[in-house]
Amino acid sequence: MIKKRNLTFRGEFMETNGLTWEQLEVFRLLKNQPGTMYQEGNEQERKLLRDWVQGLLNVSEVTVQFVKSDGTTRDMRCTLDRSRIPPSPIKTQSNPAEMDSSTANIDGLAESKKSRKEPDPANQRVYDLDVGAWRSFRYDRLKKISAVINFAK
Repeated sequence: MIKKRNLTFRGEFMETNGLTWEQLEVFRLLKNQPGTMYQEGNEQERKLLRDWVQGLLNVSEVTVQFVKSDGTTRDMRCTLDRSRIPPSPIKTQSNPAEMDSSTANIDGLAESKKSRKEPDPANQRVYDLDVGAWRSFRYDRLKKISAVINFAK
């Protein structure tokens, strides 16, 4: 019975220092506190937000603040603008005889051994400009989005 009283208590009843993001989300839902726009919206509103953020990422540098899976907050300067992303090195196979015949198709070209799964729409893969590598964030963990949009040519 004590647990039930603690879970329905409306005030702050726990220290949040050592809790994970998932535990904090459970407490937020139990206390009936509002979440982010993405968390509280329906699927149409979520898609609208994702499309808007992807549009910003495609044309400019965006700073996103989000909660990482360990519960810490991170600011990341990122983009999807091809002019700001350095080209990736081309992987070549030095000896065609090394190609495994079991992975070759009719044309003799190698097929990928990894099967690609359908991407999760709540995840966004971006190029981190500070680290110089590809990273990702979850839309349901976003706290703030900052972008500078320049209309002059």
